[in-house]
Amino acid sequence: MPDDNPLKKRLNAVPIPPELGERSRLGVMQAAREKRASRLRGRSRSKRRTAAVLAAAAILILTALLMNHTKVWASIQKALQFVPGIGVVEEENAEAERYVLKQPITVETGGGRILITGFQSDANMTYITMAGSNARQFESVTLINEQGATFQVSRSMATWGGSEWNASFWQKGKLDLKGHIVMRLPVNPDIDVQVTLERAKSVGSYADLGETVTANGLPITLIADRQGDKALISMVTPPRADYRMLDYGIDGVYMHDERLKLHVADDTGKEAAIEKIPGLSSPADKFDFPLSAQASGYTVTLPEVSATYDDEVDIRVPTAANERLNQTFEIAGFPVTITKVERTAGDPNGIRLYLDLHYDEHAPASLYDFSVDALSSMAKLDEKTGAIVYMEFQAEPGSRYVKLKLVRPHVVIRGPWTFHIKAEQLQGVQRASQASE
Repeated sequence: MPDDNPLKKRLNAVPIPPELGERSRLGVMQAAREKRASRLRGRSRSKRRTAAVLAAAAILILTALLMNHTKVWASIQKALQFVPGIGVVEEENAEAERYVLKQPITVETGGGRILITGFQSDANMTYITMAGSNARQFESVTLINEQGATFQVSRSMATWGGSEWNASFWQKGKLDLKGHIVMRLPVNPDIDVQVTLERAKSVGSYADLGETVTANGLPITLIADRQGDKALISMVTPPRADYRMLDYGIDGVYMHDERLKLHVADDTGKEAAIEKIPGLSSPADKFDFPLSAQASGYTVTLPEVSATYDDEVDIRVPTAANERLNQTFEIAGFPVTITKVERTAGDPNGIRLYLDLHYDEHAPASLYDFSVDALSSMAKLDEKTGAIVYMEFQAEPGSRYVKLKLVRPHVVIRGPWTFHIKAEQLQGVQRASQASE
C-alpha cells in the first residue's frame, strides 16, 4: 500500500542538522567500540554488556535529538512558495509572509492593452511585472492599500520593440500591501485597477506545487490554474548551480522543427493553440490555452528545453588561414573543434572560424550556441539544428594570434516531459475588475 501520509513524507525529506548527525554517528561508533571490547572480556557477560551499550547509545541519540529539536523543527519549517506570473519559487521559513497576485489582470486602455503578469510583496521588497501592447509606458505606479495609505513604486527595468513593451516595478523594504488594493496606472487618464493579493501558500516540495516529471536528470514541475475560459500554465524547476533555464519549449530553439516545441492536446487528440504570457527576461515559462467544454483532460508535451550554462573558456587561435586547424576545446562539458580559419574577403582584419560543435540530435543534450565576450562578432547557424557553423570577428592589425573568451553556452536538453491535466484540476477564478477615473 502506498504511503500517503503527508507528515511522514515531509519528515523523511527533512535534512538533519550536521551536528545532530555527527553526534548520532559518534554515539553509534562508541557503542560499536564498547561492544568489541566486551567480547574480549568474556562471552558470559556479552549479552548483558551489549544491551547496556545499546541502551546507552539510544540515550545518547535521544538526548541529541532533544537538544537539537529546535533545529529539526526549523528544518521542517523551511518551505517553498511559488510566485505566480513572476514564475519564481522562493525557499523561505514557513512563517514568512508573502502576498502575491494569483492571476494575471488584463487592463484595456483606449485601443491598447496592459497585462499585469505578476505581483509579490513581502518583508524584503515589492515587485510587479507587466506587459503592454499599443499602450502608453510610464515611470511608476501608485498603490493604495485597504487603509487608504499610498505608495509609489518606480519602474526598475523595461524592454520594448514596436508597440510591445515589458516592464518591472520594484521597491525595497516592506510595504503594507495585502488583501484588496488599488493599482493606479498613469495612462492619461489614470486607470484604477482592483487587485487582490493573497498570502502565498507554503509547500514542502516541488511535487506539492504540481505534477513533476524528470527526464535526463532534469525535473520539471507543471503548475496549472484557470482564468475564465483559459488554462494558465507555469513551468518551474529547482535551481541549479551549473545552468539556468532559457526556454521550456514555448519559443523553441531557433531553426528547430516546430514539432520540437511544447504542444498541448486534449483527450480527443485535438491540438490546443497556446499563447505565451510575456515576461521581462528568460526563461519563457508561462502560457495559456483555451479550454474546451468537450474535453475532460489535456496532455502537455515538452520534447526539449534549453538552458544556458554558467561556464566560460579562454582560447588562443592563430589568425593565419588554415584549412586543417582541428583545435579542440571544451565548454560546459561539451567538445568544440575549430576545424579551419579563413580570412574574410575584402577585410584585412576579418577572421572566420569554422566550428564543429559535435551536435548529436540523439544525445540527451547538445551544445548549440555560445557568445564571444567583449568582442563584436556574428555567427552563421545550421539551418536544421541551429548550431553554430562559423563565427566572424575582427583581429588586431598585424596580430598572429587572437585570444577569445567564450561565454554563455546554450544547450538543448531533450526529454520528453509529458504532463496530464484533468479538467477538474482547473479551478475557475474571476478576472479582477477595473474602473477608470
